Amino acid sequence: MSVTGFWVVGVVPDGGIARLQAELPGADSYGLRDPERNGDLEWWSEESDPASFFDSGPYGPVPTELALRLQDALAALGSVDKRHEAVKEELLQLVPQREGVDLFCVSTRKGDPVAALHYGLGPAAVSQLPGWHGDFLLDAAGVRAALPAVEAALDLAPGRRSAVEERIRDWLAGMADGSDHDLDDLVGGPLRVLRHAARHGLGAAGMTLWY
Repeated sequence: MSVTGFWVVGVVPDGGIARLQAELPGADSYGLRDPERNGDLEWWSEESDPASFFDSGPYGPVPTELALRLQDALAALGSVDKRHEAVKEELLQLVPQREGVDLFCVSTRKGDPVAALHYGLGPAAVSQLPGWHGDFLLDAAGVRAALPAVEAALDLAPGRRSAVEERIRDWLAGMADGSDHDLDDLVGGPLRVLRHAARHGLGAAGMTLWY
């Protein structure tokens, strides 16, 4: 049986966020960074040369020990708190139900699209994204505050974008059954939603999911 990793980013009304944080255990801490768990990734900043993560093989990129180590470290960041899983279920009811400027959804069979994006961007850019490995919850003020850093991370010049997309392609080919991924949307989709939220005075949420 195979599994599919999803990443959903959508707008959320401020009122819905306030209700969740008041009524649902775990909503007030959903997506907050954990410095202790982040320690598992400190080595990544020192070993961030993408050439060292994959070797060339006859059928595509072959992950090295560094790629496998990064995959394990990123997987450990995924939300395992049952309270936060309940928050995600509630947030899925609050975000728009059809993809557009206010909702982004991407999936990778046998893989994690957020991990692919993290590898593609590198540790410095990833540190500018909100939340924790794709999970975040921002009210309207939080969206406005986070947007400049998100734009710095995701609004890429053509040369940088090509390099990021090539690394994403390597990760998906070597670590997941997702080499036909929509690379452009993985980089641009979350930024599109946050910009829309900022323009319209809305909050936003990110959710990593497995099915």
